[in-house]
Amino acid sequence: MKTRILLSFAFIASIFVTGCGSSSSSSSTKAITPTITWATPAPINFGTALSATQLDATTTVPGYFAYSPASGAVLESGSQTLKVTFTPNDTIHYTTASASVTLVVNPPATKTVPQIGWAPPATVITGSSLSAALTASASEPGAITYAIVAPAASAGPVTASTVLANGIYSVEATFDPTDSTDYAQVTLTNQITVAPVAGTVVVDAGDPMQIIRGFGGSEAWSGPMPAAQINALYGTASNQIGLDIMRLRIAPANYTPATKTADTSQWDGELTNGAAVQALGGIVFATPWTAPASMKTNNSTNEGSLSTASYGDFANYLQAYINYAATKNVNLYAISVQNEPDWNPCVVNGVDGGPTGSGCYESELWTGAQMDTWVANNAKGLTTKLMMPESYYFANTMSDPTLNDPNAEGNVSIVGGHLYGSQPYYYTLAKSLNKDTWVTEHTVSLATTGATTQSIIDALDMAEELHNSMVVAQYNAYVYWWMVNSGTTYTGLIDSSGNMTYFGAAMAQFAHFVRPGYSRCNATSSISSTSLLSGTYISAYTGNGHLVIVAINANVGSVSIPVTVMNQTVTSLTPYQTTSSASFAAQSAITVTGNSFNYTLPPQSITTFVQ
Repeated sequence: MKTRILLSFAFIASIFVTGCGSSSSSSSTKAITPTITWATPAPINFGTALSATQLDATTTVPGYFAYSPASGAVLESGSQTLKVTFTPNDTIHYTTASASVTLVVNPPATKTVPQIGWAPPATVITGSSLSAALTASASEPGAITYAIVAPAASAGPVTASTVLANGIYSVEATFDPTDSTDYAQVTLTNQITVAPVAGTVVVDAGDPMQIIRGFGGSEAWSGPMPAAQINALYGTASNQIGLDIMRLRIAPANYTPATKTADTSQWDGELTNGAAVQALGGIVFATPWTAPASMKTNNSTNEGSLSTASYGDFANYLQAYINYAATKNVNLYAISVQNEPDWNPCVVNGVDGGPTGSGCYESELWTGAQMDTWVANNAKGLTTKLMMPESYYFANTMSDPTLNDPNAEGNVSIVGGHLYGSQPYYYTLAKSLNKDTWVTEHTVSLATTGATTQSIIDALDMAEELHNSMVVAQYNAYVYWWMVNSGTTYTGLIDSSGNMTYFGAAMAQFAHFVRPGYSRCNATSSISSTSLLSGTYISAYTGNGHLVIVAINANVGSVSIPVTVMNQTVTSLTPYQTTSSASFAAQSAITVTGNSFNYTLPPQSITTFVQ
């Protein structure tokens, strides 16, 4: 009996120990996976950065969330997967958890334009590849390819391993974004010069750029000009400037709408000047500073605007001028809508003194929209080319409405503008529509305030503006403002006796040799040197079998330039020079060997090489 009882206790003890072991192991039971609540977010538009609005998962367990993509990310359009990982604070009783949702990103209405950059390449030495020149980069992932777009004979793709012959090439970099749904393709054009030596000026006579209509000046309010002045300005003898464009002012003559006739006697004096220039082979265009007072909102030739009820009468008025000019031996090349429609000369220090205020002169104010309306509805019947808007600042806001209007754009041949308070610029819209772009007025200020004579510095300022107008802006014509010094005006091209000023000499370096119908050709446009104060600027032109190269050295030291000419045989060139001691003088001819030559430009000089 005792033995049986002991066994029973042992059995019970065994059961108790096993039960205790099972109970104590409950602390190592598998941890709980938290439940994540994350509703599908509402669609967003492309370009919207992720924020707490989309990244708003929750759970009842303390811890933190890590999202992928993270807050601030901008996603491509389409269905995108957002992921989250939750890490609990209590990692003993809870595990990490994950979840995902789908976010719809709406595509943009208009593709975003990526930024693309490409610094102007240094000269590529003959025989070298283009690896150091093809360095464009973009702000988004994608691929960049390159192709020559000019000259046409060399057009086609190029790569870093391409080796080109000597010349000047317009190369286009095209960026194709990886995300083509949201980002647009972008192109950027740069110029690559291949030459035997760095710093060589390469002139490619076989790569014509814009056609040159000419260089000229305005005779507004001059009255009949003496023949000596006309010849000094428009003649082509060795001491004459060689202008070939004259801008006439259309005086506000009294006009009778019923008979479509005007008091033409008010136009005679200035038409006399135009006839003299046309007899010398020049071209003439005319500009109104104002419509007749009877057509305006304020019944004055100063300030005010053209009355909408007079739009048709104004068109007839301009046609009457065209017709009358022809009877005076002036067949107008073009007629303008308005001089400086965005400038009110009656406003002094911000105060409008009214049409009789101090400083007032003939003027008429237009908006870009008003000019568009007039050109679209009233200009079609004019029998000569139409020019507009002749903005004071060459502001494209005055011409863009017309150029963007298919009902108006076709009536415009020339986009003219002035350079007061602005710099020459390439007007992309006008050029894309094959419109001529002209500077129709500007006065270059004297370098020394209050000076009564001009200097070589003034000539250099004028020459650099002409260079930028031809090369940077690719204008087709440049027309100066005041051609003759008079009274206290010392910025003319000639003095009252017909002698060439320094401004006139700078103009002659271009106008005397770059004749109407010539084309600017591609040339290395500038040479920089860290040892000199500024650059040396080069432009080149071809026409009638001639080559003309204009070199401006604004430095205080001389500059030696090696020049190579391509696609035109040149054996000799005659330099004409303007320096501090000579206005406009021919130098000894230089021999060109193998279409190359070296020349040392004097300090602060303008030199034109003429074939």
